[in-house]
Amino acid sequence: MNKKIFHGAILESVLLNLINETSEHGLHGYAISNALKKKFGVNLGPSTIYPELKQMEKKGLLASSWDFSVGKARRQYRITRKGQGLMTEYNSELKAIIPTFRPLELSLKTPR
Repeated sequence: MNKKIFHGAILESVLLNLINETSEHGLHGYAISNALKKKFGVNLGPSTIYPELKQMEKKGLLASSWDFSVGKARRQYRITRKGQGLMTEYNSELKAIIPTFRPLELSLKTPR
């Protein structure tokens, strides 16, 4: 998948959904990067992921805390109640929008 699509509300929605899947313990940035690569085949680097996570935390969509249990300290991100609300809103909007897209080959056919 083309990583250019992963910005703005789409990236925010994807991150909220990924983090929500593990909301009990949260995810650290490297695990989020690996999950994006595994689930979508997109390799987003730290310069994309960490600023987005920081912005989402400032907006109150995520909360973070330090985890020292694995030796190296890692910041774990968890979705907040506000983040869950926005994730639900994004999911509803995407479910309404996606069926309206037509496959490219159908939209490029010339009328007879």
